[in-house]
Amino acid sequence: MGWLVYNHTPSCIRDEIARLCGGEDDDRRSYPVLISHKGSVWYAAVRSEPKPAGRREDGLCPYGDYVTDATGGYVFAAIFLTTTQGGGWGYKSMTETAGPTDAAAHAPEKLLSLLSETVNDHASDWRQRCRSHAAKERRPLKPGDVIRLAEPLRFTDGAELQTFRVARIRYGRLNRTVFISTDNGGHYRISNIRTRDWTRI
Repeated sequence: MGWLVYNHTPSCIRDEIARLCGGEDDDRRSYPVLISHKGSVWYAAVRSEPKPAGRREDGLCPYGDYVTDATGGYVFAAIFLTTTQGGGWGYKSMTETAGPTDAAAHAPEKLLSLLSETVNDHASDWRQRCRSHAAKERRPLKPGDVIRLAEPLRFTDGAELQTFRVARIRYGRLNRTVFISTDNGGHYRISNIRTRDWTRI
């Protein structure tokens, strides 16, 4: 599915995501059981229940991607990329079986734990990438640590650096984390450090 852009921004984005996840027809009904977001990407655990209740003989959902419970119901992940432009709001939706990119693979463990077992390779890969990203973000980083980035970074002073010592330095009233190059002793800021590839040495 492509982007759908409204000419206004919903008063509550969470409520709009919930509305988009819900529905009912002659075959099934669906509703969100948990909604979360990171930045402009929203994640929903969505329960789908068939009507009438019942399982396939192989225990999978009608599309063959999820193991169902005794009623034939299952929970899958829906992902919504969102944007704001010109006073409007838009979204692009997909399910985990579409194999979302890494930028859309930051669903929290609490949401992942609600999902039904899947036999879809794309969904399994997406869930693992979400867990890998979460593990990176949980890594402790404290003053005195020396870290090495997987790839050198180029900074505004032209330096390409890879190894740093972590420090907390007071600037006015604030204590800030800075990264001191082990090569030239310069002080640098590194954005999104917890999601970058680095090792402690």
